[in-house]
Amino acid sequence: MTRLMIMAMAFTLMAGNAFAQNGNPCPGDKEYQFNIIGTSDKNPDMTGNNGHRIFVKLNGHSKIYMTGDTDPNTDGLQCGDSFEVLDANGTNPDGATLLAPCDPLTANNLDPDVCFDVYATPLGSRGRADVDMICDFDDTCIGCDIDGGDTCMTGNIDFSLARNSGRPVTQNITNVFRASGCIDLDGSEDCNKGDISFNNEWIFNSEQVEEYYWYYDNDGLRLAQIRFCNTEGVNGACGENFIEP
Repeated sequence: MTRLMIMAMAFTLMAGNAFAQNGNPCPGDKEYQFNIIGTSDKNPDMTGNNGHRIFVKLNGHSKIYMTGDTDPNTDGLQCGDSFEVLDANGTNPDGATLLAPCDPLTANNLDPDVCFDVYATPLGSRGRADVDMICDFDDTCIGCDIDGGDTCMTGNIDFSLARNSGRPVTQNITNVFRASGCIDLDGSEDCNKGDISFNNEWIFNSEQVEEYYWYYDNDGLRLAQIRFCNTEGVNGACGENFIEP
């Protein structure tokens, strides 16, 4: 058997083992996934990323910004229908940026048809990353917060990714992408009939979100995989998000 054939067989076995360890947990269709790559290179090579990887510091803090707005210079929420890595370099002070699909939540659109579940899997041989999810809403959004509590505040660890011995463990991190609150349409500074009260909504559907990013505190984790699952139409995934005030 030639060396080339042996190498090809070894690669196939490795790929098969990786797939078995990290099976698709999506309740619906897998929409998109990207890798977070920890690197000690201060100027990582950005060529050939094909929109599916983001570089962060191997040891230290990095920021990964996420948005649904395809054109922040135009008033209102300009939504696209696909994911895209706009800036893959999270090792610099500006941070990386991921564009996510959205469907604007408005008085005429109380049931947006964009909704995802999200899963994270630490891969590689070792390492850990703690992730704080930071966000900010404008003042027309009353009581708005990420589903599950005051997780928009700096200093709370929303989830950790630890690559220990054994098989990689996938965890559901959907809660840091869902928001609840009330959009004050009449300026009364209260939630009244006619305002938009919502629960467990895909956060990027709200144009009241001014900023959303991950504060990624990495301690040697070289690879993490983030997977977005399209759950529109999956029973119990999103439910009825609109609540009558």
